[in-house]
Amino acid sequence: MLRSETPFRQAVMTQRLKLDGDTFDAWRERPGGARLAVFVAAWCEPCESLLATLATSGDGLPLDQPVGVVDVDREPVLAERYGVRGTPTLTLFVNGEARTSRVGALSRSQLAQLCDEAARS
Repeated sequence: MLRSETPFRQAVMTQRLKLDGDTFDAWRERPGGARLAVFVAAWCEPCESLLATLATSGDGLPLDQPVGVVDVDREPVLAERYGVRGTPTLTLFVNGEARTSRVGALSRSQLAQLCDEAARS
């Protein structure tokens, strides 16, 4: 697979919503529902694994918006604001507020569990 075809590149460029300092707050603050932000880095192999899992199971997750992808190397201020210390970090927002975070390449069932937690809160 060419570097330009990696799951990271696909997720950032086409399959998910690329977020930056200018777009993140508007995406997060939209009224109602759950949103999942994934903080990643292009050099991070677990990030690529997670994004591949999201690409195959993301449509089955109970989210109201596309998964937001934040490149921590390009957006260090956002990463710092949400306490990202490792990649990938997934932060689930409900009604604009960060409700829970997980670090690591989660499985499909772990992703579903994360979203179920938001539905209960």
